[in-house]
Amino acid sequence: MRKTLLIILLFLCAHNLFSQQDSLLKKFKYRIDHYQAVNLNAGAGTQFNRSEIPATTNKNSYLSGALGGNYYLLKSTDKILLTASAGLNTGLGTGNSDNDSIHQKSTSFGFVPIFRILNKWFSKKLFTELGADFSSHIYKYKVSADGYPSPFKNKNADYSIAIHTGIGTGRLENITDMQNALWLYKELTAEKIISRQLTGDELNELGRAVTTGNNTRVLDARRRTKFILATVDNYLQQKGVISKPDIKYFSSLNDILFFAINNPRLSGTEKYIRFTPAIASWGNDQDASNGTDKYQHRFNTKSLLLSLGIGKYIPTNLVHQNNFGVSAKLSYISADLSNKYFTNDVITNEVKSNSELKQAAVNLFFQHSIYPNTRTVIDFNLQTETGYQDFEK
Repeated sequence: MRKTLLIILLFLCAHNLFSQQDSLLKKFKYRIDHYQAVNLNAGAGTQFNRSEIPATTNKNSYLSGALGGNYYLLKSTDKILLTASAGLNTGLGTGNSDNDSIHQKSTSFGFVPIFRILNKWFSKKLFTELGADFSSHIYKYKVSADGYPSPFKNKNADYSIAIHTGIGTGRLENITDMQNALWLYKELTAEKIISRQLTGDELNELGRAVTTGNNTRVLDARRRTKFILATVDNYLQQKGVISKPDIKYFSSLNDILFFAINNPRLSGTEKYIRFTPAIASWGNDQDASNGTDKYQHRFNTKSLLLSLGIGKYIPTNLVHQNNFGVSAKLSYISADLSNKYFTNDVITNEVKSNSELKQAAVNLFFQHSIYPNTRTVIDFNLQTETGYQDFEK
């Protein structure tokens, strides 16, 4: 009888703990009024090689440099969820190759701009979204060598533009910070550093303290580390629940806040209808070193995508998560291909083609995730799709 009562008591305690985790994870709201991040990078490198063989001596040298920057913006309130990013990266290289009979010089240049923005506006029942993606890549390469009439030139250029529009109901919340707050509370409790149990509201505030620490701009990385630790520590100290602020306590803070898995974990239900028109282009131009032959390749696409569906993301507790949903998609893609060959600026050969792809599909997915500790995620995925497609060329 005593064993039976003990088992029932342990079950009720475990059920109460998991129910609390379930409720906290489901109700957590990821909110940050304004967060910006800027990343600047610069680099350079050089290489030199000399080899002597009986017939000749080869010397090769190469110098390269890169400069870039990226900007990120996040805003998450009850009425707006805005994410935006922009980046510009460039690269430059030059090289020389010599042997006893020929001298060759090469130059290269790369230019990559990227811009993305998506904004969601939430009312009591509906949300609307509008966004855009733009990316481009330009790369030029030139090689000149003794004995050739002109340098060999190669230029690649591509770009893509997409507009995102949508309407729906519900909202998906990022609960990763609440997950880490619960892991921290669990570890501090196991180490007997917490002097009393925290209430559900206090644990929710601990999750918000983790969010504040992670999403406050601090330029120096070392000071940012100190700021995140101090933000969470200040909250726990204010609540007066830290019995032993020793090395174990700060080791636990550091371990959970900086080394726990931070894969996005979602909670909520979303029903949506989205429409995405897009255009893309890729081109390649080559000038042969004989000074007469040229090659021109173009590939252009236009596409339309209409999708509607529902997705549910359910954190059962700290360890288990179930995600499932269904979506239907209608898409249309038109592609134009053109290859042209020139000799002395006169077209000697030309190939053109046009193709169209029409698709209709229904997709279902189910995912069960297990988080046994802060270092491991085990995913079980099941996905199936059926539909129709028509390809014409």
